[in-house]
Amino acid sequence: MMRTLLACSLLLSVVLLRQAAWADEEREDVFELRMPGIVPTQSDSYLCYPFAIPDDETWYITSVGPIVDPALVHHVIVVTCSSPASNSTIWSCGGTRDNTYPDAFTCNDRDSALLYDWTTGVDPYRFPKGVGFQAGGDPMRRYFVLQVHYNNASVFSEANRDSTGLKITYTRQRVSKVAGLHTFGAGANVVMQPRQLDIIEDGCRVVLPKDSKVHVFSYLVHTHDLGLLVAIYRQRDGNWTELGRRSPQLPKAFTPAGMQVRNGDLLLVRCTMYNSRESAVSTGYTHHDEMCFMRLMYYAEGAERPPKMTCKPMSHKELGLLPVASPVPAKFPPAVTPPAGSRRPPPGDA
Repeated sequence: MMRTLLACSLLLSVVLLRQAAWADEEREDVFELRMPGIVPTQSDSYLCYPFAIPDDETWYITSVGPIVDPALVHHVIVVTCSSPASNSTIWSCGGTRDNTYPDAFTCNDRDSALLYDWTTGVDPYRFPKGVGFQAGGDPMRRYFVLQVHYNNASVFSEANRDSTGLKITYTRQRVSKVAGLHTFGAGANVVMQPRQLDIIEDGCRVVLPKDSKVHVFSYLVHTHDLGLLVAIYRQRDGNWTELGRRSPQLPKAFTPAGMQVRNGDLLLVRCTMYNSRESAVSTGYTHHDEMCFMRLMYYAEGAERPPKMTCKPMSHKELGLLPVASPVPAKFPPAVTPPAGSRRPPPGDA
């Protein structure tokens, strides 16, 4: 009897220890990164706010969600970096300058990493199990910088201050897959003529450390009203493969993906646009302009942190290599057909 009781006691102890270990492994904390009650004075301004992660802590971000009034804010992003570009609590960091605040970039260093991008309609995002974005624990990841793009500054006053931000869920327990994020985009000053279909493209040849490869597990597409479709293609060993596509007019969400990317791959993102207006429209950084973006979330299996996926810009000649016809959604006006050679290189491409 005593042996049976002892065996049961030992078994119960093992179970409780395992449950405690699992609870500790899965324990998560929540942090709200918010503007500290500010008064924006210029519509279409981008304002930045920094937060220093404690020196002795490493956070693995498992979920991010907006604390936003969509009527007032166009987008909210958060990056990690070694140091903010300004010593001020708040500064103007893009878009139309807000002269109330000093003007600077987002971060001082070029190794800043975009963690999350909220635009109107995007739901909170939770990383797949075992995947997270690292913040802290590395001099290059010591700060969060929150950037908010304000649609309409006229509603703010001393009596109505803004505290837009993000709800960040994190664990201090290391995850098995540390995530990264890469952005493709058209930039500014691509002009779309009235009542025409247009193709806007951005692409590059991927540069990764030798023999390394990354797994793209999610992507987010973004245009304004004129976007019909955003697709991504990969060229490897001379062969093109479509890796994903989504209409930017569907509810905005990170779309699950199963792409593999390795050093030397050629990636191309193509936005199919139709300017239904009676005047020309340009791409740019205000809510009156058009945009063409795709953001890729990726990880490297077992890596201490994912290799930085950098890109060697493609020439216009390389952009013309894609043999796949531009997709035209069924809802596209039937009287309009794609004009021949209607592809545009990114601004500044030769």
